[in-house]
Parts: sequence; structure tokens; C-alpha cells
Amino acid sequence: HDVYISNHRPPSTMWIMSKSFHHLNHVITVFERSGFQIIRQASHKFDVIWSYDYPFNSGWRSYIMKMKAPQKINHFPGSGYITNKMSLSTSKIKYLPKAYRIPEDVAALKSYASDNPDTMYVMKSNDHRGIKIKKLSDMDLSEKGRLNFVQEFVSKPLLINNRKFDIGIYVVITSINPLRVYVYDEEVLLRFCAVDYQPLDVTNVEKYVIGDRYTPTREIPSLKNSIVDRQYSMKQTLSVYLKSKGFDPDKLWSQIRSSIREVTLAKEKDLKAAMATYPDPAIFFEMVRFDFVVDDELNLWLMEVNMSPNLASSVHPENAIMYEQVIFNTLALVGAVHYTGGSLTKLTQEERAMLVRSSDVIVPVDECHKEMCSHCSSEICALCQQCMSDQQLGILQQAFSEHVHRRNFARVFPVPENSKHELGAKQDGLSTSNKVMQMWYRAKCSHSPAWCV
Repeated sequence: HDVYISNHRPPSTMWIMSKSFHHLNHVITVFERSGFQIIRQASHKFDVIWSYDYPFNSGWRSYIMKMKAPQKINHFPGSGYITNKMSLSTSKIKYLPKAYRIPEDVAALKSYASDNPDTMYVMKSNDHRGIKIKKLSDMDLSEKGRLNFVQEFVSKPLLINNRKFDIGIYVVITSINPLRVYVYDEEVLLRFCAVDYQPLDVTNVEKYVIGDRYTPTREIPSLKNSIVDRQYSMKQTLSVYLKSKGFDPDKLWSQIRSSIREVTLAKEKDLKAAMATYPDPAIFFEMVRFDFVVDDELNLWLMEVNMSPNLASSVHPENAIMYEQVIFNTLALVGAVHYTGGSLTKLTQEERAMLVRSSDVIVPVDECHKEMCSHCSSEICALCQQCMSDQQLGILQQAFSEHVHRRNFARVFPVPENSKHELGAKQDGLSTSNKVMQMWYRAKCSHSPAWCV
């Protein structure tokens, strides 16, 4: 049941790994519209693998081990460090409600519950099923229990027309070492619970758990005028509503960007370790969806990060165009959809130079003319032509390509120069490769404002 997709001169192939394909209709459609054709035969001659499931523990690993840039696959080894519910929720990261592993953290959980008697908790597992508010006394916290972890419930969510909602943010990680992270900036996914939140009845999970058949934004009375009559996006609609209630929407979007940075930086070392056995790190990218809720004071809480987020519009056809835009923008960002036609792996040297040439990434850095860089003895010397390795040149060429082809994506890490206020002066603990990447963007920004965002 594997699907392969091909282009012209010579054909470019995209291989979809999935047990079924109906939920990937929009993925296939975007590739077809981009000039690709579907083929149905396994081959080592492909340009892109799009896998719905995590592909590194399967028989396909041998194919992945032989991949070389510009081939691409839409997952990173170890991406579960971000998308696994327990791994994420029990991390000591800002914006995450307190969570406790079961049974390892039972004592700490009981101590916290004793100090906060009014706090409610949600029992969760990694299979994303059975989420329900319960008293601790009604939970099996023993080793024999089937819980993975217990998490504090955000009991005072911001409500719109008495409905709890979450905010889905599409994020693409294009590189781990150095780390580069982008957020889809034009739109968000708003999902509302199917039932009014108040009065809260914890036995009715539809009041506080957002399922597949959620209420769409256009059916929320306070938002209908913006999204239906004025044709605003969901992001614009939420911003207009928040302003009307005295909130600052810019604060929310800033918190979201900060949260995405914190999560990816916190998991960076684990992802590097997971990639260590793969010969070419440039083949990987990952598109995920961060799901947030906000409380009644507009404080942000990260609920989960979804690997292979739902891109099927059978239940909510109003999302079809948004899904296809997210997919197309992702493929453009990572260079899978380009402007020369034909196979990515068969581009000539002249075609590659037309897309990105060496002089596009060389930046005039004062230190390059000083004694220390005549011996390449400082970190910043990695940006100097006389010290730059072929690997570093390839990293910068990919970063250049991402910037000029990012379309509706905005970079959140390295932090753009015009967004430094979101981190202040906090740059401690960055790896050498991240420092060099940040310096390169800063140098590009100093010569062109287009690189400051």
C-alpha cells in the first residue's frame, strides 16, 4: 500500500508510507498540483518520503540510511521526545501544566495535591485516549495501573460563548544541528468543545476534551461575523475578539513563539543523539502541530505536540484549503517543491547554483580580516570563506534557501533580530553551531532588513 509520486525530466518521486491513504488526500493533491505523479513501486530512487507513522523502527530504515541530500523525509529520528505525551508533559518546561509520572512521581504528586486541595487533575496515557478528570483517590497510581502520567487540569480556561477551545499552531523543524524552527504565521487551527463548559460536569468529557467532531469557529456566535461575513482568518478572528475583551493578542502570539523555542531547545540534545547513526542529517524535516489552551488571564498552556497532525478535511471540509496551504508552504520551505522542475537528485551543478550560489551565503564579518581568523581560532571564523568547511557551506545554503522560500512561515529560532525582545538578552547555553547560525543571520540582517524577520 505504498504510494510513490513522480515528476518530469527525469521524474521526481515522492513515497508515501502509510497503511491507508484517505487521510492523506490533501498531501497527495498538493504533490500532484506541483507537477508530481503517483507511482506504486518501491525504489531507492525517490526524492521525498512522506510517512504518516514514525518510520525509523520499521523495515524502511534501510532505505532511510541510504538517503542523501537533497532527498527529504518528513520526520526526525527521536521526534517522539517532542511528540510523546509523557516525554513532553513531564519535562520541566515553562508553559506546561504540572505533570507526574506514574508510579515514579506518586509521592511528589500527593504532596502537591495536599498543598493544593482545589486543584483538579487529568489522567493521561501515551495513546491519546481516555482523558478524563478524576480525583486522585479514584485513580490507580500503582505500578499495575494503566496510567502513564497525571497532569494538572487548567480549570479556568478562557471561554468564548461558554465554550472551551484550543489553538493549533503548525511548526516545521528544518534542522537540528544547528537548530532552525519555523511557525506557520498566516493561520491557526481553532477548535471548540462540542458542549458548553459551564456548569462543569467532569463526567461529561465533551465539555473539556476537544474531539475530532469539535465545533468549528464559524458556529461560535461571537466569532461568526469575523470569520463568515468579513472572511477573516481564524488567527485574525481570535485577535479581533481578544482585543474586544481588553486583551493584547500580540502577547499571546509572542508567548506561543517563546513556548515553541523552549520546547525545541529543551529537546535538542536528545534529537541530536537520536540522529547520530544516520549519515546525512540534512535529509530530515518535521511538520508538527502544537496545541495550546489559554486561561482566563490569557496565560498560555501547552497541551501536546502532534506528530503527523490530522490533515484530512472529511469531517471539517472548511479546513481543506488551510491544510493544503500548510502542506504546500512546508514543501516549499524545505526545498521539496522548487522552480527548476524534474528530480531534486538530478539537478545539474548549474541549476543548483541558480538556486543558491556560494556568494549568497558568504557574509562580510569584520573578524574574518583579523589575525584570529587567519588561523580559524574563533567560533565566528566558521563564517569566513578561508575557514568555512563544505559542511558549513551546505548548512548556510540550506538556511538561505529556507529564508527565500519560506512563504507564510516565520522563523522562531534562531531568533530574528526584530524579535529579540521576546528573549531579552537570554542567549546562554546555545551550542556552538547555534551561535554560528545566529551570527550568520545577524550579519545578513545588518546588510538587508529582509533578513531581520
